[in-house]
Amino acid sequence: MSEKTAIFLGAGASAAEGASSQGSLFKDYFEMIKKRGGRRKDHEKELARFFDQMFGIKVNKRMEGIEFPTFEEALGILDLADQNNQSFRNFPLLNLTSNSGRINYLRIYLVFLMADILQEKLRRRARLHRELVNQLARLRKLKDIFFVTTNYDILCDNALLDQAERGREKINYGFDFVNSNQGFLARQGEESIKLFKIHGSLNWLFCPTCNNLRLTPYQKGVSDLITDPDQSGCPTCGTFYAPIIVPPTFYKNLSNVFLSQVWNKTEAHLLEAEHLVFCGYSFPDADIHVKYLIKRIQKNRKPGKPFKVSVVNNYDGKKEPAIKEEMYRYRRFLGGCVNYTKYSFEEFACNPSLLV
Repeated sequence: MSEKTAIFLGAGASAAEGASSQGSLFKDYFEMIKKRGGRRKDHEKELARFFDQMFGIKVNKRMEGIEFPTFEEALGILDLADQNNQSFRNFPLLNLTSNSGRINYLRIYLVFLMADILQEKLRRRARLHRELVNQLARLRKLKDIFFVTTNYDILCDNALLDQAERGREKINYGFDFVNSNQGFLARQGEESIKLFKIHGSLNWLFCPTCNNLRLTPYQKGVSDLITDPDQSGCPTCGTFYAPIIVPPTFYKNLSNVFLSQVWNKTEAHLLEAEHLVFCGYSFPDADIHVKYLIKRIQKNRKPGKPFKVSVVNNYDGKKEPAIKEEMYRYRRFLGGCVNYTKYSFEEFACNPSLLV
């Protein structure tokens, strides 16, 4: 393999483009709903009831000073209930009388919520991601780099699609989509830029009947599942598409065949990389799957093959205790190979030759 550098994009890279942080995601969403006005949709009412009954938060009132749970916490408790075949009072796992499962619906609605607020916040923005990709192309380093991301948004996708539309590169996600005949998508084995989205993506639509995956380029296809359900069925069998979104929790379900392929490809490519650049990623404790992956590639490399890690996660107003704690997390787990820089994602995107 020709790749020598892996660029790992975390939530901070998306936040630099204007995406909501985990801590403000729900507040931003319900404030957006209020500004839209009009009659609330059924899933918006159900989400309001969920936060009222589960967390005592009345989203119809003023939200100044209200502490929402994180996306990880809200989705995590639903995932655990589903895995344990348990329920909460007023939130059944299965309701035979209505042929529904409220917990499963709520899980999907939380994914829709995230897609909706990202759609509002980001729209077609990807300035820094495009700048990074353009600068790497200008430096003729793009072919020596692959991307790994835990983000669901399509900022990196759009930046790479711009390159592909110019006829310069093709994109490889680690597997073939059912609509892989599009000119910008590479088949397995073709020369391409790799983009491995290890927690799923908002532009992936999964058909659980045909067991295939469809890509919606430049669009967050998951958003259409709720806004345009009549057009959200698999054209082959008619089954309603499902999102592939893995929550940022300890309790990840990575059993989907496409996610398994992505994780395997990511590990194989990381084993060949000499340099791993973390952008906007704080190395959180909940991401033990990522830590396990990085430790595997650190310890299972060929003897004598170099491995270094650079961290790009500074931003205006970042406090010194947070910097020291983050640096400690990286070095505690990975040792002396870590170069914890003072660069922001914007600085790196505008001048990637600082590190690669």
